[in-house]
Amino acid sequence: MVGEIESFPMQTDVTIVGAGIIGTSIAFQLAKEGLKVVVVDRGEVGQESSWAAGGILTPIHLSNYPPELVEMCLKAQSGYSDFISEIEAESGIDVEYRKTGLLILSKDESDIGVIRDLRTWKKQHGQPVEDHPEGLFLPDIHQVRNHRLTRAIAAAAERRGVEFRRNTQVNDFLKVPGKVNGIRTSQGDIQSEITVLAAGAWSGELAGLVGVSLPVHPVKGQMLLLGTQPGAIPHMILHREEYVVPRSDGKVLVGSTVEEAGFDKSVTAQSVRFLLERAMDICPELESAPLLQTWAGLRPGSPNRLPILGPVPDLHGLYLATGHYRIGILLGPLTGQILRDEILRRSPDSIALS
Repeated sequence: MVGEIESFPMQTDVTIVGAGIIGTSIAFQLAKEGLKVVVVDRGEVGQESSWAAGGILTPIHLSNYPPELVEMCLKAQSGYSDFISEIEAESGIDVEYRKTGLLILSKDESDIGVIRDLRTWKKQHGQPVEDHPEGLFLPDIHQVRNHRLTRAIAAAAERRGVEFRRNTQVNDFLKVPGKVNGIRTSQGDIQSEITVLAAGAWSGELAGLVGVSLPVHPVKGQMLLLGTQPGAIPHMILHREEYVVPRSDGKVLVGSTVEEAGFDKSVTAQSVRFLLERAMDICPELESAPLLQTWAGLRPGSPNRLPILGPVPDLHGLYLATGHYRIGILLGPLTGQILRDEILRRSPDSIALS
């Protein structure tokens, strides 16, 4: 028909599904190498697990992790400061990267073995550890304002030419036998030689669209935000699975539950009560603190807590970067480097797990 304009798919080098810390970190690293990158997310940047996290830059109970994951975490910690400096310089956003230390509480005999094993592990790995009247203090542990960090990485990536398509639903993958050629979205098709699936807890469902069985599932975590005066709580505090994270402005994160609840993100009265009781037990100073906010996030759980990284066998063009469970904020920058090296077929100086 005269005057009718034919619509053609967008062309790019790499399409990334998911705009959390994993997807944005990969996009930033690839853009630095001169690749044209498009990031697609069904919501806004960093609004799922990356937003809901605590921002503690060490795994909880690291001494119990599989050796290959421990090595990856240690490498991530060693490079974090340089990454933060780069991102803050390029984005102009202060992500509140601070070394506040982490106090591991010991309240009864059941905690003694945990403290002893952690002290031994830290010393064996040459990391500082201090005995404390209430347990064990790790002075070298940093925290970051995780929702700011993801936004800063995205801003730095955009300055490098990355295009973000927010509020865009991925409906399917473009594919021919043995190969993925991009994605089909609510805003049109995007064709690319490389597609990276970094959609967190939703990665398993999306992988099923191309017949890939991906053992990633949502693990719900509910959290609270309390208010105190800045500096009232000087360091992060952990007891067993729950923690208190003081921010520089006096706000205090309390987390978190670990629930197998599917894709339910509701906040329940039972969990709020549990977290409030744990917060006051961990840090009695919080008894009179106002409750400012509650929320729930969905972590991408995976077998043995190992991230799933790298190309999909027998399906050219599709790469996975998911399953980071509770350590996505810590491993995000390193994951960006690992996927960059995989895609560019370099020999990475780090560990790709699957």
